[in-house]
Amino acid sequence: MNKTVQEAGANALKLWRESRAAAKAKGTVAFAEWEATEARKKALKKTTPIMAIKNFCNNCVGTRDDITNCTSYDCSLYIYRPYQKGSEE
Repeated sequence: MNKTVQEAGANALKLWRESRAAAKAKGTVAFAEWEATEARKKALKKTTPIMAIKNFCNNCVGTRDDITNCTSYDCSLYIYRPYQKGSEE
């Protein structure tokens, strides 16, 4: 592994440990908030663009059938929406 990459990783781990220790030092509530923030960050890293589009459509329209039959042609994600029928006419 490249030495620069190793140093960057070591620095990132050091900063993470310092922020964790600082949150613990502030008390239980601050540490719980820190843990929640870290969980959100971790979840966001696992989100793919397709998952983001699907979530957007679900929030906008609601059900799978409604997404399939969406008629919001002005939406910039319209052509990328999930659950499309085999061929559009």
